[in-house]
Amino acid sequence: MRGVDGRFGRCDVCGSPRARLFLRSPRLDGPLVRCAECGHLFVAVRSRGFTFTGADPARTAALADRIRALGIVDVGVEEGEAPSLREAAQRERLERLLRHVSGGRLLDVGAALGDFLAVAGERFDAEGVEPDPATAGQAVARGLRVQNTALDRLSAPPGGYRAVTMFHVLEHLDSPRAGLDVVRELIAPDGVLMIETPTVDSVFFRIAPGRWRQLIPDHYHFFSCATLTRLLGDTGFTVITHQKVGRRVSLRFAADRWRRAGLPAAGPLRHLLTATGTAERTVRIVPGDIMEVTARPR
Repeated sequence: MRGVDGRFGRCDVCGSPRARLFLRSPRLDGPLVRCAECGHLFVAVRSRGFTFTGADPARTAALADRIRALGIVDVGVEEGEAPSLREAAQRERLERLLRHVSGGRLLDVGAALGDFLAVAGERFDAEGVEPDPATAGQAVARGLRVQNTALDRLSAPPGGYRAVTMFHVLEHLDSPRAGLDVVRELIAPDGVLMIETPTVDSVFFRIAPGRWRQLIPDHYHFFSCATLTRLLGDTGFTVITHQKVGRRVSLRFAADRWRRAGLPAAGPLRHLLTATGTAERTVRIVPGDIMEVTARPR
């Protein structure tokens, strides 16, 4: 590691002001640093601050422009996945959640277009919160209950939520600690929190961190199992399960993830899939850099 202690602010996990430069990448909004005390990796000295607690058209447009310029997302690939595959991924999440809680009120934090709420509503009294008004509006237009507000403006229902889900939310927040503090106040004493987030506990990150596909302008916190477990413990939760997760995708989608990782032969692979008519065949992938953690309040 390179760098000087005391330049990068305090670690959100342990509060230490001591961190060292880990790497710089044009795909991030600032230098990626590692806490010298607990090892948490986070983006410091942010250039734009692509975190949102409400409507911010200028920053939304700037983020979209930056992602487009970097070539991170192929919109055709992302939107071209069969609806059945997207639904199947949400049902797998629901099945894993139901191993720990059978029903009741559920809150999906960062509900986006409401894909998870659409299936969770079959077993839960499900609602969501989404800070972006346009996205929240599309979810509401689907007949889903999504509040367009910030997490810290919510009030707990009587008895609290039996389940709270945070799928790819923590890495985007200014302070994951502050977000989890709010969730601790909202969740029922016997409730379950389910988190999905990128993890640095992956072979590819260890081998080639600068080419890791999770380096994205609005990702600010990169957890290991150890650092997330510590943060959950500090905010009043006990981890009950931890696992790497994946899903079934088209070969075209898998090839695009290969491209995003900067791996060789991604272009020829995509052309081969198209030429052989196999692009829409499906395969289950577990990339090893997405972790799912479930926890209970204590």
